[in-house]
Amino acid sequence: MNNPIHPVDQVLPARQMIMLGMQHMLVAYIGAIAVPLIVASALKMSQADTIVLISTALFCSGISTLMQTVGFWKFGVRLPILQGVAFSSVGPVIAIGTNPHVGFAGVCGAVIGAGIFTLIAAPFVGRLRRLFPPVVTGCIVTVIGLQLFPVAYEWVGGGRGTPHFGAPLFLFVSLVVLITILCINRYGNPLLRNLAVLIGLIVGALLACALGMGDYSGVSHAPWVTVPVPLHFGAPVFSVVPIATMIVVMIVQMVESMGLFLAIGDIAGKHISEADVVNGLRANGLASAIAGLFAAFPFIAFMENVGLVILTGVRSRWVVAVSGVLMCVVALIPKAGAVFASTPPAALGGAGLAMFGVVVAAGIQTLARVDYESNRYNVLIVGFTLATALIPVMAPAVFKQLPDWTQPFLNSSVVIACIVSVVLNGLLNGFRGAVGNGESALDKSSQHTAIDGV
Repeated sequence: MNNPIHPVDQVLPARQMIMLGMQHMLVAYIGAIAVPLIVASALKMSQADTIVLISTALFCSGISTLMQTVGFWKFGVRLPILQGVAFSSVGPVIAIGTNPHVGFAGVCGAVIGAGIFTLIAAPFVGRLRRLFPPVVTGCIVTVIGLQLFPVAYEWVGGGRGTPHFGAPLFLFVSLVVLITILCINRYGNPLLRNLAVLIGLIVGALLACALGMGDYSGVSHAPWVTVPVPLHFGAPVFSVVPIATMIVVMIVQMVESMGLFLAIGDIAGKHISEADVVNGLRANGLASAIAGLFAAFPFIAFMENVGLVILTGVRSRWVVAVSGVLMCVVALIPKAGAVFASTPPAALGGAGLAMFGVVVAAGIQTLARVDYESNRYNVLIVGFTLATALIPVMAPAVFKQLPDWTQPFLNSSVVIACIVSVVLNGLLNGFRGAVGNGESALDKSSQHTAIDGV
């Protein structure tokens, strides 16, 4: 008897894969170029160097995505994960880049060194996998969605720093996108439902342009072709303090990545073993080391794309692998990338509300499987985790007076959710019994938390 192919490993028809892959890329694109834009501005780079930085970030994002989705040997978690530049690296990158003794070459050396450290540390960090039962992964998935709501709200209002933020026209465009997505999910055929977000974005972008929104002036200035090459900013400079600084960033990302791997595996209905976690962390380390050669930055899973997996019900890692290929292609054609980057934020607003909302719903689904009747400690774990993990989102100034070395850990809601839920679960339910605390939800029933056909 042949074993059925798991939805995560399904290969869909080529046309459908391309369209769905483009949908993932569009959702991730603005986030993918945000970090290189911020860094280039802070380091006062020329327009030519800024274009190079954006192209290398996109190109390496595509490579990192392929490592995680397709995988090879002992690299890659093999889940529908789209990788992008980690925002937690912005502060350290700028601090290292402005150091006159090392400059941006020091950034490249630090990223390479931290990537090698991740490769070595991955097997040791992966052993913590058993500390992530459903009461923990449910908290993490819920926090992933909740911490993204402010991003969606900024899009709905027209984008951060936009004059007339919250103007009725911005709200109208976002509402049209949201209604379009809902109508397609209610009345469309399966193919259209899978592409609901992409169609909603196109409708919203066209409407926004008709209403005079969107600045496409950058398209004319962007070059047609650019080729990312290694060592564009010279040979990497390896210095102890910058490397140590970036290693702290990578430690934070390893904790966050492990939580994301398990959460996305739960959403996709695929059990993630300790070996899978280690392979995923290794891929992050290798991708970061390669990124350092290309003057890019450390990578992590883009949480925005998790909502697409849930909303469409398409869990195939090969779809996201196609989006990785598309990111590499767009990196070579900056003019095409400039068109995507010019999508009015209001058009993204409705899509963001839909995607991030279903991520929260998926987290609630996981938490609903947790035993609260016979184990009252689980209520405390969930309550305390959500209350503390949302501090960086709702009141970021609370942690500003704490030591600088704690900031990378305290600026991420997902990291806080991982640490608090794991520690509380271990203290209240026992570290030895952590695996048995409801983890059978996947192993016993093989049910998944995806909301198919939303």
